[in-house]
Amino acid sequence: KRGHRKRLEAARCRKGRDKDVGLGRAVAKRSINNGSRHARGDPAWLGKYGDDYLPQTRRNNLRRSMYEEVYEVQGMQADSVWLTDEEDEDVPFLTLECWLDVEMKKLDDLEVASTCTSTTADVDYASSVSDFLSCSEEPSCMASAAPIVPHLPPLLWQAALIRAELSAIEYAGQPVAGTKATRAGRKRKGRPPRPVLNETQKLAQELKRKYQVNLDYDLPSGPCTPFEKLRLQFLKDHADAICGPLSGLYLASCRQMHLKPAPVDQAVQDKFLDACHRAHDGELQPALHGTNESNLTSIYSRGLLIPGSDSGVKVANGSVHGVGIYTAYVESASLSWSYARGERRPILVCGVLDPRKNAKSYHAKDEVTYTCSARIFFSEKRVAPLFEASRGSLAAERPPLAPPPLKPKTIRPEWVVVKKPKGPGPRTRPRRAATNLRSALRFLTRRAARKRQA
Repeated sequence: KRGHRKRLEAARCRKGRDKDVGLGRAVAKRSINNGSRHARGDPAWLGKYGDDYLPQTRRNNLRRSMYEEVYEVQGMQADSVWLTDEEDEDVPFLTLECWLDVEMKKLDDLEVASTCTSTTADVDYASSVSDFLSCSEEPSCMASAAPIVPHLPPLLWQAALIRAELSAIEYAGQPVAGTKATRAGRKRKGRPPRPVLNETQKLAQELKRKYQVNLDYDLPSGPCTPFEKLRLQFLKDHADAICGPLSGLYLASCRQMHLKPAPVDQAVQDKFLDACHRAHDGELQPALHGTNESNLTSIYSRGLLIPGSDSGVKVANGSVHGVGIYTAYVESASLSWSYARGERRPILVCGVLDPRKNAKSYHAKDEVTYTCSARIFFSEKRVAPLFEASRGSLAAERPPLAPPPLKPKTIRPEWVVVKKPKGPGPRTRPRRAATNLRSALRFLTRRAARKRQA
């Protein structure tokens, strides 16, 4: 059953004889015939279909690409010009035959087994030009000039190594204009050191990245004045609170915000510094004041003044809460934006001395009046312009997107679904509901009684 009888007969035939007797035809076929009628090393055999259809197997493709690499190296050897030493000694020409003879001798001496691969065999292959130069003195290598098909072709990495060495020698022999083509003495150029940024430059980069604000603030080279120190510390403390609301207004007009220190006069600086020394901690707060572009020169030379006959300044925008200096909170930047006039729309960033911190309810004082969005100062020494914000020349990179309009919420009516009866309708027509006839019945009863009595 299923060959069991044949196995028993084969075992009986082998009993007392050689172990190879009775193994069958398949065993002898696998051990004697290798499955091909052609010799493996025969270069004339080009496959089953001849020259038109080359065998597309991995081994044949690798062998074909290896031959192309070897012939390419040989062509580079023929085209290269060898350098000469200082004593004008000729460098012997390297040929593929010399390299093959050296490799064959090494294989014969070491008797490398056929099962070893190129990565596991302990064979020291020639990997430099000096190994090839040693074989150039033999006359047998120099005699033959025509290329031959090697019986044992080199490996792909060996052919690539020869090509790399020849390319290096050819590159080293090319003269360089003004310099010597030597590898020694070449130094890599180091990267230039990064510039050291001061405090204002770091702050300018941060404001540019966050709010697209161009800060034009350069500290003097000498020692800073007390007013300059006060202005720099004021900008560090309130930069985000100032630039956040203001930059949105300027970006909405498709221009970036330009911020620079206000060039106020020395008398204005001394008056405000004297008031700051007398104030308590935390009284210095930021405020905004929108004005016309034509008034900036007068403000920088004299400061912010209360309108009246003494100062010579007229009331320009009304005095609802009294005649004073009107300033807006930084959160209410749109209030100052409405009073900024001119092509650059300037808004003065002022430092104010507020005796009541964060007081936003209506409260009248002798020197300050508070509203929900503004503060009115009746003392000129408590207000001083520190910076000027205006429209810059650069266009806005990303204008703020307006919030989408709120759509009114519509309430859909709930429709009552009337279910139709599955079967046919009623056989009789529906009658109208009976009306109330009690009043008519009483009237007719009384009328009939009167007729009977008559």
